[in-house]
Amino acid sequence: MIILKRLKAKIKGIVAIATFTFFILSSIATLRVEAFTSSNADDAMTAFNNVFWDSTNKYFYTNSDHQIHSEHAFGPDNGLYSDFWWEAQLWDTVMDAYQRTNNSFYRQQIDDVYDGFLAFYPNFDSKFNDDRAWWALACARAYEITGETRYKDSAKSLFDNIYTFWDTTYGGGIWWKNDGTHDEKNVATNATAAIVAVKLSKILNDSTYLTKAQNIYNWVKNTLTDGNGHVYDHISGSGSGTVYKWDFSYNFGVFIGSGVGLYKETNTASYLNDATNAANWAVNNLTSSSTMMYEGVNDAGGFKMILARYMYELVTQCGQTQYLQFLRDNATQAWNHRRLSDNIVGADWGADTPSTYIQSLTAAAAVSILNRISADNYIGYIPGNGKYEAENATISGISSESSYTGFSGRGYLAGWNTNGTWVEFKVNVNSTGKYIIKMGYSAGAGNASRNIIVNGSSYISNLTFPGTGNWSTWNIVTLNDVPLNAGSNTIRISYDSSLGNTNYLNFDYISVYAMYEAEEATLHNLTTESKYAGYTGTGYIAGWNKDGQWVDFNVNVAKGGTYTLVLRYAAGAGDASRYIYVNGNGIINNLLFSGTGSWSSYNTVSCSVPLNAGLNIISIIYNSSMGSTNWLNLDNIVLVQPSS
Repeated sequence: MIILKRLKAKIKGIVAIATFTFFILSSIATLRVEAFTSSNADDAMTAFNNVFWDSTNKYFYTNSDHQIHSEHAFGPDNGLYSDFWWEAQLWDTVMDAYQRTNNSFYRQQIDDVYDGFLAFYPNFDSKFNDDRAWWALACARAYEITGETRYKDSAKSLFDNIYTFWDTTYGGGIWWKNDGTHDEKNVATNATAAIVAVKLSKILNDSTYLTKAQNIYNWVKNTLTDGNGHVYDHISGSGSGTVYKWDFSYNFGVFIGSGVGLYKETNTASYLNDATNAANWAVNNLTSSSTMMYEGVNDAGGFKMILARYMYELVTQCGQTQYLQFLRDNATQAWNHRRLSDNIVGADWGADTPSTYIQSLTAAAAVSILNRISADNYIGYIPGNGKYEAENATISGISSESSYTGFSGRGYLAGWNTNGTWVEFKVNVNSTGKYIIKMGYSAGAGNASRNIIVNGSSYISNLTFPGTGNWSTWNIVTLNDVPLNAGSNTIRISYDSSLGNTNYLNFDYISVYAMYEAEEATLHNLTTESKYAGYTGTGYIAGWNKDGQWVDFNVNVAKGGTYTLVLRYAAGAGDASRYIYVNGNGIINNLLFSGTGSWSSYNTVSCSVPLNAGLNIISIIYNSSMGSTNWLNLDNIVLVQPSS
């Protein structure tokens, strides 16, 4: 990759965030909910070719507006066309479409992309070995699909040359650059080369390539991972070198891919174990409410395409079906947020695609997952698990760290105390309504406050985050009755001293849960009141202590599964109990609501309930034959989504 491209993709991704977010806020497209079907994949690939493919020059444009933009102008014709490694990914996307459809157009396009690329790069010249490794990998795949010898020859020639840059510095590994600068060895070069070597060992029936693949893989695992699924970025510097533990989804992707390839060839269980550990780490840490996180634009816009590609190989080649729904949900999420004017998808799959130009690598990521992953025909929004890590959100002017223990995810936002700084979460929910938002934070310097903005409008201008005493102690601030729209929403937490915002704050995450006020539900022989303070909404259910009294909550969920039902109540007369009934079936005969001491004191009780995709009815019933007893005031219920 070109130096600015990797400087180090981390920097580029962060710098791009501010510009990209402005585009999102200034021009948001209308969201359409549609089933993830094979026809969606057809439409996505057709749209991609319509927008980016130049059939005359047999090359993909860099940008959807066919203009040169300075943020990424490295390819042919001063950047009019996509750069070296991008074109390899776009070629892989064409192969994704061909393998799904067997369409003769895509079969011809496989040859055309290769011919168009060679017209500009006849000798595959690049000083970056990872760029050349991507082309070796794509050529090997093209040979597997077409049987054309030229693809096999190119894959072999490229790999053989790349492997000459292996030496014993840092204990092994292939250098990133081939121009003699020898500044680093990274996962992108080495794990990609390992995948190529596995393929060549089969294509050429030459076991020496398998040995090389194993050597490369072992070096990557021992040097650039923690051995338990966390894949780092690179090693550089003098002596034994310094390992840079940057987290990029494509590094996880190629490490998974190399593990899958070696497992299939050797049947050695440790390779599969490594691959699943890496997949689990990525799912748990590189997502935002189960959606693959926004990593930026330019190179970073295509990273998750590579993760998705090789996670799917875990499913199809290794029987690891636990990742299939995650991949399908991400395909649906991307398609739900496409731009309706041309069916192109942007870099943030959790947010609506802006009306500005979109880069081809970014757009290809969604096209690839739609064509790669088998469709499930699901219609609806993808709320995920409801937890949004701050370090994976869109950030402006705030850094992240992991110095103090007790945080969730990979870290938290820190050093936050200046005007104009903010973090924004793209929150997707299944239905319009009221939601609870819990915010995890630490305020070791004392009370802090921030401005809370929901869908572009100030919600609370100066929300207090009470001091936590030290930076290793974490607390939660809860917002009740937050109105959100079905589909995509934005929740921004900003620092604005003119509104009274003060002090340092370390911010960890937000969790979003559907909230249903009891007083707004369907009541049967019950009344509401607002006599005792501490309730949410406009009141609570009261006067509830005899048979024939119950409340029905109509709840709408995106996916069926076992949800956690949280009931907020007051039981001032002592312990009470009720019958829990869902969709015509008794779930809990006699759920205990422990006494709260007074009617102004509130508590919660939780239980598990099975819900179907779509509309459900949850009933809380006084039924003495089931053991129901005593008075109870019910304030609200909250649904917590399943973890997957």
